[in-house]
Amino acid sequence: MGTIQNNTLTSAPAKQRNGALSNTHMIKLLIIKDWQLMKKSLAAYMAGGVLVIGMMGMATPLMFNIGAVLMITLMIVIGARSAVELVVNEKKDQTLAFMMSLPITAQDYALAKLCSNLALYLVPWLLLVGGMLLVIVSTPIYHGVIPIVVLVSVFILLSYCSYLATALLTYSEGYTVTVMIITNLLLNGFILWILRMPAIYQTLEAPTASWNSTSISMLLTGIAMIISILLLTAYLQKRKTSFL
Repeated sequence: MGTIQNNTLTSAPAKQRNGALSNTHMIKLLIIKDWQLMKKSLAAYMAGGVLVIGMMGMATPLMFNIGAVLMITLMIVIGARSAVELVVNEKKDQTLAFMMSLPITAQDYALAKLCSNLALYLVPWLLLVGGMLLVIVSTPIYHGVIPIVVLVSVFILLSYCSYLATALLTYSEGYTVTVMIITNLLLNGFILWILRMPAIYQTLEAPTASWNSTSISMLLTGIAMIISILLLTAYLQKRKTSFL
């Protein structure tokens, strides 16, 4: 009897460790699954991004402005596609029922979704923003536009985090699309607002990027809001006790 009890007591921690390792493995598999689903779309989007960056590289005001509008549209489409297809549609298409049969908890699933969606957006976002900045510094385009390019890009990232959080916390297509529409409208207002700020528009044609107190404070505020949204989303997901 004593031998059986000792074996039981010593095997419990081992089972917990094995469970933790198994969950980590399942989380990785879920992240890889999302990457597999989106890799062809991402490749197409990045090809489009290369064309847009090439258009901006022609260094004429008209082509740069057209390219900037197309780049904003591309960033929005990438975010909307991943949030809806990888989160909302899993419940809509009954894929969530299959996920519930896997040896993972609701917290594991939520963590996998948060990580995969962030990676799927941040990687192309960084590449596209980096491509735009490379075009600006390597062509006759005024370097003074760098702050506004960065600020608008960060606002788009903030918008994405907002509707990703909505999708992850509600799994509602209606709520998610509503937040998308609101953030897109706010983006238009944000661009018009900063273009009318003397600290911004007076430096647009400067030969170097002018990061003043206004642009820096706006950048830091945007980054702080992004981090806050992600931390709050992770906290609320950690409290989930079911997949729904």
